[in-house]
Amino acid sequence: MKNVTNKLRVIHFPQVGSKAGFFEVAVKDEEQASFTINLLANQHLWLFKNNVIPYYANIITVEMYDESIDEETGKQYGWSNYWNEEECMEWDEVEETCFQSVAASKHYA
Repeated sequence: MKNVTNKLRVIHFPQVGSKAGFFEVAVKDEEQASFTINLLANQHLWLFKNNVIPYYANIITVEMYDESIDEETGKQYGWSNYWNEEECMEWDEVEETCFQSVAASKHYA
């Protein structure tokens, strides 16, 4: 698989519905994004199983920075959901195709 050349970041919403929001981790490529997602998911599961957090609802996703200019606004598109143009794949497809251990770990609870 060909990696994208855009800047990437992993976004984690640790508790869905919380007013705390999210935090982000800059990553250098898809492999590092996959590792970070797996790390965050396993840590979140541990917190849940050990009654540190009340429920497991969280979201982890990958975003990429698009420097192209929006013709209507004249501004850069900025951060958006991951899309690999050359491979025609969204992040979930990349994860399932290239990082199967991460995709399988989504079903821990």
